[in-house]
Order: sequence, then C-alpha cells, then structure tokens
Amino acid sequence: MSSAVPYRVHDRPLTSPVTTFLWQSRGAGRVEATGECPECRCVTSRTWEDIQYGSKGPVGPNKQAFDNGEPKYARCACATRHVDRPAGVERGCGASFWLAPPRGLSR
Repeated sequence: MSSAVPYRVHDRPLTSPVTTFLWQSRGAGRVEATGECPECRCVTSRTWEDIQYGSKGPVGPNKQAFDNGEPKYARCACATRHVDRPAGVERGCGASFWLAPPRGLSR
C-alpha cells in the first residue's frame, strides 16, 4: 500500500504530546504503545524494554523512566510505503513525536 503523504522528516514538539495511543504492558518488562501517526495517519507502534545500553554495554532496569509520567519519544514506524523515502529507511513517514503515557502504567 502506498500513502499520499510523502516521506518528510518532521519533529513534533515536546509541548504537544500525542494522547491517543493504546498502551499495553507486554510482561517481562515490555511496554508497547500503538496508535495513529499524527503526520501520515497510518498505524504505528513503539516498544520499550527494560534493557538500556550505556557507554559500557547493557545496564539494569529503568522502571523510573515510566513512573515519572513524562512524555516518551517515538518515531513513525508504519509499514506503508511513502514516496521519497530514502534508501535504507524501511519503515515510517519520517515523523517523530512525543507520546503521553497514561497514569499508573507499570512495566
């Protein structure tokens, strides 16, 4: 499927986080947010896991990263083919945005 919305790098500001995504705890320290990209309107999802990588390799769980209620960064990763998408970029429309997690989200 091809979208009428061409690929375009666009960063939405932190001051307007998207609030319409469905958030689900996937067990074993995984959280997934799925919803409509605010730019291309295609379905996209973002998954976070407990493992973080520091300069010296993997570090421990970061539960506080979700308990603080701050918006989380995401990029469109839809499977739709967008015209003018650069070679080597397999998914998305180029948009990046912030997601507002619901209260009480646990990992």
